[in-house]
Amino acid sequence: MARVDGKVRLLHSVGVLGALCRISPQTYKAERLGLNPGTLDLLALLVLVLAAVFGFRRIEAWHQPRIMINHRILHAYERRGVLASVTQNGSGINTQTGETYTPEYAASQIPLLSKQIEQLKPQLQAAQKRALVHYQLRNGFTLVGFLMLLSAKLYSAYV
Repeated sequence: MARVDGKVRLLHSVGVLGALCRISPQTYKAERLGLNPGTLDLLALLVLVLAAVFGFRRIEAWHQPRIMINHRILHAYERRGVLASVTQNGSGINTQTGETYTPEYAASQIPLLSKQIEQLKPQLQAAQKRALVHYQLRNGFTLVGFLMLLSAKLYSAYV
């Protein structure tokens, strides 16, 4: 079986919710608001729309910060590795910028880069926590929305 990327799965789950939100109004029969199947159908649709919103918020809360923070962490690791080799091998030249690094400069920058990496890791964990909250909200609203749709259909059969 082919491996499916996490972002693709996220988009598929939000896409399914979007399709459901698109199909549900087609079968919706407007009724006076009250304790009736039409009102329950309408509320179910609104709950499913909220689930889709939280699905998109999860994508925003996880993928964008993760890419940016991971980029900054990887850049700091790479730079720290270059500077570590400079401290061992003597002076070095950055081939892209033409800067010359002395072992003293490299030794002074390594702790700063290590500190930067350690400061970025909690930001990544915070993004993970925000994404988890949106994930749980999306799943909860999806479940409630489906149950409300099912209840509305069952309720209309008995009314």
